[in-house]
Amino acid sequence: MFRLMKFIFGLAFFVAVCLGAMNLYFHKVFPIAKKVRVAASTIEVSNHVHPLTASEIPSTFREAIIATEDRRFNHDPGIDLVGIARSIVVDIQKDGYVEGGSTITQQLVDNTLLSKRKTMQRKLKQMFYAVGVYDTMSKREVFTLYTNVIYFGHGAYGLHNAAETYFGRSPAQCNEGELTMLAGLPNAPSAYDPLKNYTLARQRQRLVLENMVDAGYISNAKADQIYQEPLRLA
Repeated sequence: MFRLMKFIFGLAFFVAVCLGAMNLYFHKVFPIAKKVRVAASTIEVSNHVHPLTASEIPSTFREAIIATEDRRFNHDPGIDLVGIARSIVVDIQKDGYVEGGSTITQQLVDNTLLSKRKTMQRKLKQMFYAVGVYDTMSKREVFTLYTNVIYFGHGAYGLHNAAETYFGRSPAQCNEGELTMLAGLPNAPSAYDPLKNYTLARQRQRLVLENMVDAGYISNAKADQIYQEPLRLA
């Protein structure tokens, strides 16, 4: 009898946990992808963004962004535990909260769903949402939305608008040098603005190319070749 009661209580507890998990998933996690899509669409409309499809994003730009912003993007579950651990160390060293270690997925969540105020509560919500996006949206769609809503400076949101703003041409018409320079802008658009801080922009471009070499996307010789390409600034 005791064993039967123990089994029944254990089964009831298991069912309760499963129901609670399902409720959390379908009411909190599952709707996140739709919210991100709606928010991204709103950003595109309000900022007159020319959205690109996944196939229209140049592979050089994609590789440059992944190598620089989130090297484990293709495999991480929306968050990067290594990056989070590193940011915690920085927080301790700085004796305060310094946001860091954000994946491309977390940055997409940042730019669509969250305020810009840096708090630990916001960081935890960002991580929760990012895992939700990972679970309900393909990596291809995540990167496409990110590319279309990220801010590049000079009022330009999205890669297409940025290419037009800085180089007077579409991304497909940009050379690899111009694309790698654009990939360096989202981290700090005003600091690396090639129209105002050309030297810093070139230094940032060189760092992006070094990241691409480290990530195995290109060779040192290819990086030097790309760096020598003309930058046809608008």
